[in-house]
Amino acid sequence: MSRHRGRSLDCELKQFRLAGDVLMEAGAALELSTALAPRLFLPLACTANLAKNLAAVAASSTRAPIYRTFAKQNNLADVTAKGESVANLADVIGTVFGIVLAKANMPVVPTFLALSAGYLVASRREVDSVELPYLNRARLSFAARKFLSTGSLPSLKEGNAKEPLLPWADPTQGRIVLGSTVAEACKGPDDFATALKAFQGRQYALIYHPHNKTVYALLRQGIDGEGVLKAALDAHCILHMVDEGRGRATLEKDSFRYHRNGKNTSSVARLNRQAEAWGNNDTVMNFENHEDGFRDDFYSRVVDYVAQQGPKVYDEFKKQAKEEGWKLRLTMLNPLETRIHPVNF
Repeated sequence: MSRHRGRSLDCELKQFRLAGDVLMEAGAALELSTALAPRLFLPLACTANLAKNLAAVAASSTRAPIYRTFAKQNNLADVTAKGESVANLADVIGTVFGIVLAKANMPVVPTFLALSAGYLVASRREVDSVELPYLNRARLSFAARKFLSTGSLPSLKEGNAKEPLLPWADPTQGRIVLGSTVAEACKGPDDFATALKAFQGRQYALIYHPHNKTVYALLRQGIDGEGVLKAALDAHCILHMVDEGRGRATLEKDSFRYHRNGKNTSSVARLNRQAEAWGNNDTVMNFENHEDGFRDDFYSRVVDYVAQQGPKVYDEFKKQAKEEGWKLRLTMLNPLETRIHPVNF
């Protein structure tokens, strides 16, 4: 096993842009507070300057990728020029508007709070208007949950509009570890051997831990982007089956009516029917009293089922992604960089 050092945090474009806007307003608030605490002018002013510089870095680093999403066939320079012109015009209008407010003797704090709130709302609307055609962790989370619940992949517009931008808005946040170490994923050699056997021939292996409701993905040395996407989708399948089996699905129950029709033979429909069937047995119903039995009789079967049926689910996912305009080759899931050397993988 090798542990490569590098970027492991899932730093998403839209979240980074929003964080920069929040920092900009925080810096402005600190500048305003210097008038209320003149003795602390130097530390407050320095901190405000630092926050605004960080915000400027966030804005400049995310501007180019956002402009690129609006570009069509080598007209990025044209899009950039128009975007910068609009930004400069907004700065001039804002300056004029600020002078008018200053002469109107408006209350400082309420006015600042109102304008800051408007700025943050506008920033959120700006971010929502950007339709990125690739899947990151947030968009994959929403897309996978809808796909596994309804059998239909969201469009680019819906996927970008409904992606969870805040960590606590994503029910799968922290429940999937891509690029896990063997030590954290396996309790012993038997777990490791079982995972390798279940996912034999794949570029990855998955292990589910019931105690923290987390799927650990062991990635093989040399795994490509599509392999990481397959591992992530299989992990979402495991979480979905477990949540459905325990009656804790993350989407509305009405969405599952699609799968209860026995005539539907798609792999997603079969996956849901299987999870529901296992979830209705006595072992699951007595989960609180028979934890060990539940683990042996349900969790292991879920992982084995996903190991067998995962490729079929991915084929459906890939087909619909192409129809909806998602570019899977550009998928950015930013896995941890632990890799397993080939061992009968």
